[in-house]
Amino acid sequence: MIDITDIKIKAGDGGNGAVTFRRARFVPKGGPDGGDGGKGGDIYFIASHNMSTLSDFRTRRKYFAEPGNPGAKKNMFGKDGVDLFIKVPVGTLVYEKGQEGFVLVSDMTTADTKFLVAKGGKGGKGNARFKSSTNQAPTQYTPGQLGEKKDIRLEIKLIADVGLVGAPNVGKSTLINRVTGAKAKVANYPFTTLEPNLGVCNYMDSFSFIIADIPGLIEGASEGKGLGDDFLRHVERTRLLVHLIDPLSLGTEDLVTNSITSYETIRKELKEYGASLEDKPEIVLVNKVDVTEIYENLEAIKKAFETKFGFSPSGVSAVTGQGVKELVDLIAAKLKAIPQGKPFESEKPVKIFTIGDLPNRRIVFGHTSVLEKE
Repeated sequence: MIDITDIKIKAGDGGNGAVTFRRARFVPKGGPDGGDGGKGGDIYFIASHNMSTLSDFRTRRKYFAEPGNPGAKKNMFGKDGVDLFIKVPVGTLVYEKGQEGFVLVSDMTTADTKFLVAKGGKGGKGNARFKSSTNQAPTQYTPGQLGEKKDIRLEIKLIADVGLVGAPNVGKSTLINRVTGAKAKVANYPFTTLEPNLGVCNYMDSFSFIIADIPGLIEGASEGKGLGDDFLRHVERTRLLVHLIDPLSLGTEDLVTNSITSYETIRKELKEYGASLEDKPEIVLVNKVDVTEIYENLEAIKKAFETKFGFSPSGVSAVTGQGVKELVDLIAAKLKAIPQGKPFESEKPVKIFTIGDLPNRRIVFGHTSVLEKE
């Protein structure tokens, strides 16, 4: 899954102003008639539900908006450059490179929202603008301004209500298929899921929620081992975690110890990753209760969790559907009590100028000497 990439963008330059003079029969003094140049095209990002990854940016890393056309005679303005709209998946974070690295400038959390990322340059003035009583035949003009040029980093953080987490091969893909009707790949080997899967659960009373199946986490995932470090970022936006445990996953006969160890391992990785993932509300499930060994040890596992952590996990079977309806009811009840998260706020710094360091103070005040005297 391509969920982070760097690109370069360049808004369109403004067109130059024209220097022309009217020429017509029987009009000896036609005068200046050079028109203004057109504005360069802007560049926008637009959030789209029809994209889920940044794979479209793998082969194309540079984007240019159309420049404005130069002015023409007869006071004709140059044509404005066409704006460029770049589609990105909903949930994309937009970073802009500055002196101190990349800074977050937009969070595209809603479909069809637009973000102006680079402004096109203004068109230059033609010589007709410079005509005056003392300058009847001006040859002055102004060139078009340059469009903004930026280095941009795009990063996806999936927008899901529920995140399924757990070790590899514990049944997360099977569970999301059962609950949402998704078609995630299921196989009996670790790391079958190589990228997050999304599914929508349509609950009663027109209430629905999105579940994300996060690829399996292993010990050391927060440090880059396995696949977890690449995809833990997708857990950040979720409101609720569903932690799935397979007591048989560690291969030892003590299923109670296996369950506790599996739970503590994933919790440790969530904490070490940061972003307060360990503080999110969670539901802990013991999966595969259709297996005789797990079913016979389920009560002992619940008691051990109650003693050590202060809560008792639920038992489900993603294969047979046992306990799944109760799980969906519990998820819906918890989500209704958890407020929606706020979009990531822009970190783009705003420079504050004083009268002393205003870059265009000569234009604003007319003369700098007045300021110097003050």
